[in-house]
Amino acid sequence: MRTAEDLRQQAVRAVRRGSFADARALLERARRRAGDDADLRALVELTEAYMASERQDSAVGVDRCRRLLDSPGLTEVTRGRIWSQLGLLQLRSGEADEALRSFSEAEARLRDSPEHVGRVLLNRGNLHLQRHRPELAAADLVRAATELGATGQLESQARARHNLGYARMLTGDLVEALRLMDAAALVLHPLSPVSRAQGEQDRAEVLLAAGRPREAIRSLEAAAAAYGARRLRRYQAECELVLARTLLLEDPRRARRVARQSARRFRANASEGWAVRADAIAVMAEIEGGGRAACLLVRGDALVGELRLAGDDRAADKLALHVARLAVRRGEHADAARRLAAVRVGRRTPIDARLLAREVRAGLAVAGGHAGRARAEVRAGLGDLHAWQSSFGSLDLQSTVVGHGNNLARLGLRLALADGAHEMVFEWSERARALAARVGPIRPPRDPRLAADLAELRSLGDQGPARRREELQERIRRESWYGPGGGHVAEPASYDDLREALVRHGAALVAHIVLDGAVTALVVTGRESAVVPLGDAAPVRNLLDRVAVDLDLAASRSTGPMGAAVLGSLRADLGLAADALVGPLLGLVGDDRLVLTPSALLAGTPWTLLPGLVGRPLTVPPSATRWLDHVGRPLPPDAQVGLVAGPGVPRGGDEATRAAAQWPSAELLVHEKATAARVSELAGRVDVLHVAGHGHHSAENPLFSSIDLADGPWFGYDVDTLARTPEVVVLSACELGRVSVRSAEETVGMTAAWLHAGSRTALSSPTLVADDAASQALAQWHRLVAGGSAPADALAQVVSESPRLTGSPLPFVCFGAGW
Repeated sequence: MRTAEDLRQQAVRAVRRGSFADARALLERARRRAGDDADLRALVELTEAYMASERQDSAVGVDRCRRLLDSPGLTEVTRGRIWSQLGLLQLRSGEADEALRSFSEAEARLRDSPEHVGRVLLNRGNLHLQRHRPELAAADLVRAATELGATGQLESQARARHNLGYARMLTGDLVEALRLMDAAALVLHPLSPVSRAQGEQDRAEVLLAAGRPREAIRSLEAAAAAYGARRLRRYQAECELVLARTLLLEDPRRARRVARQSARRFRANASEGWAVRADAIAVMAEIEGGGRAACLLVRGDALVGELRLAGDDRAADKLALHVARLAVRRGEHADAARRLAAVRVGRRTPIDARLLAREVRAGLAVAGGHAGRARAEVRAGLGDLHAWQSSFGSLDLQSTVVGHGNNLARLGLRLALADGAHEMVFEWSERARALAARVGPIRPPRDPRLAADLAELRSLGDQGPARRREELQERIRRESWYGPGGGHVAEPASYDDLREALVRHGAALVAHIVLDGAVTALVVTGRESAVVPLGDAAPVRNLLDRVAVDLDLAASRSTGPMGAAVLGSLRADLGLAADALVGPLLGLVGDDRLVLTPSALLAGTPWTLLPGLVGRPLTVPPSATRWLDHVGRPLPPDAQVGLVAGPGVPRGGDEATRAAAQWPSAELLVHEKATAARVSELAGRVDVLHVAGHGHHSAENPLFSSIDLADGPWFGYDVDTLARTPEVVVLSACELGRVSVRSAEETVGMTAAWLHAGSRTALSSPTLVADDAASQALAQWHRLVAGGSAPADALAQVVSESPRLTGSPLPFVCFGAGW
């Protein structure tokens, strides 16, 4: 027969999953079974108080707990548990100071009861989290996990570890945050849909910190729906608060609406302190949406004061920064300066608040005519961002966290272009582009679990159960984030070093900058430099999209009337693209080789086919700084060469064989021999790797872009796990030169994965390529490179000869350092 305590515990679990009718029936049975036992009856009433706070409002639960403390005949342990519950309900109603006192009372009475003191520490740790005091929270949560684990309370121990992950997120350690939350999820997610929703809600905050607001929004919408379906209005309000904060930059109007809904739910639950936080988000959303009204200043000031009284200084500082930005917008510069001076921003301030403070200070400096001061703020802010970014080893993570610095980077570019000094435009062009490329790669140790998950996903292919494939993709993505950080963050190269290298290599730099809807080119040669306006960006992007369609069609229809029409359209569009992007620059660059660093909006441009550039050696590195780091490193005389041909490509084996014949010795993996394990092993020991196969670009998650091998797809994530990478990689596979654009200026795909992993040069095409054209042309490219030509020089010759040799355009581009 179950005891009264067994029934009560079962009722607690029912409340947590939202089954209130079941909980009520269980508590009634527990009360009858408790008989005259004062302690057991008090604990039953304590659980009823908790349920009342969930279904009605927190004040009802707080009042019932206080009355229970006056009950006669209770042991100190029971009184300690009542104090603990009282503290939890006070915390949830926003009475943080009262809750702290109640937890202290509980801890004093429960020191000799590890199970119960562990829960006190767990809840007090949550209080510190809500007050944005992660160090204090972590201390309590580490102790809580130890105490709870010692008594076999695995569920509560998992909650402590999950919340410790949240504390790590607040200190900026996103990788450890995810590691702790993911481990806790194995215990917590199976408990109930509500428990899963709670975990996903907190994990969404990590995704937001990682620069993935859209994924965070999807998770939060699902969690809010789960709470709403079970009428857990308090949980729903908390989730909506996080959702509103997540929407701030993506959709300020919706953020304001969601924040107001959250505030209404909190007030219906008598949680005024939490409602004030939601009100603060609503004001921030109105400011982000362009609001200018003076009443916003008044409302913002009042809410800053209420947040400070509640001890939530970080939320108060964040709101104060938004209000200061409003003062700048209104032209009230002295008032904005006063407000900024009152905000405390230090090393422990979260990165988003630090960057916002830099942005507002820079905006104030610009408004006051102090461009130099504004640039110093932007430079310092991006320095903070890069220092944080370098703590992550994953390209996936590095390429999204930089989104926090977009506004600063654009402001720096705006200031540089307004100044017009070529050295300054170069510096800010480098600071603003491909920020992930600024972090030097660190090769990760082999992760057996990640390797096993990639192998299983490979074996499933496109026909495997969709749900399992999605689970594996999500797990692979998370596991990749755990890679070691600590890479060196490179400062942008100096203008003088750039010009010296350009002279040495007979090259010119062309940096295409897209800002505020316009394209501008910075041209630097050994002879002169210039900043050249090139016009509106939108028509150029539309034109490049047409070119991509033409090239895809030309790859399959290069003969007959249809082929002639396609090639005619392609030639016309390439000419227009050249007129827009390179025609005005040709007089400046002369016959030089070109180093191109285009804005992400120009991703996918087939540079080697543009009139004026055909036959000219050119290379497209992530940045000029990256090019300088790798330029002038020829292949060794005894270069080791590996060639791979996957299945299903009629001329793939012929392409690999013909290319291999151009080298004194080369290793071939063709068709059934080209398995992922063999290709990975080969890639780890050759200097030149050529892979021919069907390629697939994944726009949703670019590192799941893949090449078909004998045992399934070989992913970008596989590349990022290699202990060593080839110097030169040739991707003779459709789509693998395509990229997805993240965080405004980060281009990510299979080509980027190779460069991030450490390869110096990658050849790929942004569009489809006819198999026979690739087979002939790339054999010629290998002959030239084996004879000592640099990859970009060889490609220029091959592309110029391709119409005569193959009758088809060859849109391959050399990425990285092409010589």
